[in-house]
Amino acid sequence: MTESERLAFIKNAVAKATKKVAPEFEGLLDELKQEKLAEDLVVEHGLIETSKEDVLDECEQLDSYERDEEKVDYDQDENEVDMENLSPSMRDLYS
Repeated sequence: MTESERLAFIKNAVAKATKKVAPEFEGLLDELKQEKLAEDLVVEHGLIETSKEDVLDECEQLDSYERDEEKVDYDQDENEVDMENLSPSMRDLYS
């Protein structure tokens, strides 16, 4: 396809285009509009300064996340089972 054919194809597509968006793309279009507005805001005004409250809030969230990972599920972790401290009846169950 030559360049003039491609340009004619694009011109024809634009001429036939309507302002309506297919229903399955409406969510995507809204999301892209929001991203563009956010980008324009940052470009025009720059980033806002971080407040002390923002930093403390992030620290709380990160701290609670780290605590969740440190928890050990002793019922499921075979490395945490001490077979010497089990009663004979419980040892029979694991045999």
